[in-house]
Amino acid sequence: MFRKAVPLAMTLGATAVLLLLLRFSAAAAGPRMAAQPAAPTAVSAPATAPLTATLTCTGTNLLQNPGFEGPYTAYQYPPPGHPDCGGTDCERAQMPAGWHPRWLPDGAEPWIIMPEYTASTPDQVNPDRVRSGEKSLHYFSFFTRHESAVHQQVAVEPGSVYCFSAWGHAWSDRISDNFYSAPHDGRPNDDGELFQKVGIDPTGGTDWQAASVIWGPARQQYDFFGEFVVTATAQAPTITVFIWSRAEVPVKHNDVYWDDALLVLSETIPALAVFPLAIGAIGTPAQPATVTQRVAIDLTAGYTWTAVLSPTGSLTPTLSAAAGPAGAGLTVTLRTAGLLTGTYTTTLHISAGPGVVGSPASIPITAYVVAEVRQVYLPIIRGSSQ
Repeated sequence: MFRKAVPLAMTLGATAVLLLLLRFSAAAAGPRMAAQPAAPTAVSAPATAPLTATLTCTGTNLLQNPGFEGPYTAYQYPPPGHPDCGGTDCERAQMPAGWHPRWLPDGAEPWIIMPEYTASTPDQVNPDRVRSGEKSLHYFSFFTRHESAVHQQVAVEPGSVYCFSAWGHAWSDRISDNFYSAPHDGRPNDDGELFQKVGIDPTGGTDWQAASVIWGPARQQYDFFGEFVVTATAQAPTITVFIWSRAEVPVKHNDVYWDDALLVLSETIPALAVFPLAIGAIGTPAQPATVTQRVAIDLTAGYTWTAVLSPTGSLTPTLSAAAGPAGAGLTVTLRTAGLLTGTYTTTLHISAGPGVVGSPASIPITAYVVAEVRQVYLPIIRGSSQ
């Protein structure tokens, strides 16, 4: 962003002009002369300032065996078992402790079968199939398709926000000339259109097809590990996390790898943002200006703000309040009556305490008192693409 002063031709037939520094994303064409108005006109600010409070995943990992480590054994499907397993003993599902596989059963859709679950190890390289530790969860379908969701249930605090993430990637290819995914020679359907995502059921259910599951975005993540993330508010003492994949095309290799899962309590970072970025007025001794400007204060819930003027400023506007809670705004009244010709400045400081991002925020306030002048220079914003 850069600021450029350009002449604004005017006759001071009104008492004030409000100067608002606004942001634009389009690139500027260069300086331009504003059309001469019959009188100065106030410029309106957007209704709210941009929200800067964010969520971040931090804290203790709540998952059992988040790295999919340890011995892999035949999964014991809850009674009465599963037809694809021939009962409760699922030899095709070799699973690590803490994780439970689910899948679309054989024949549920054309070319759909139960995938085979196993472990990958660090000796599988180019590309790496293990992100950290000694193992990753690996499952695959061969010349077929699959849809699978592996889950784990975790005890939590109802009403709290939780963040779940896992690192995953896929090998999806119609041939085996190397261990990287298609395309190779530009033929259609070289890969299996394999997508991955993660989800949370905030009610604690284990049905990955339930409407209550909140899913993060699905994407193709071939050959290299990428992080999949989702957040949700717990609605019960237990939530369920899912790692999911689906292959749409029955190519030779539809292989999925998961590693380094993480479930933590999400923490809100308190933040402060204010708008407008500057306030100003223009008046003459004969026609003093009065400007009343609403200041939007965007602050994380539960915090309070305070507002003070710089003690060294040459201007003393009136503030509607010296403090307020999150959600409350502030009105600044700026008057030039009684001031001699010249430029007067001060700074409004809005604070919300230590640890609040963006605090303190400062808004420069300027008053111009001029003699009878036909043309003055007003700062306006010219934007550049960022």
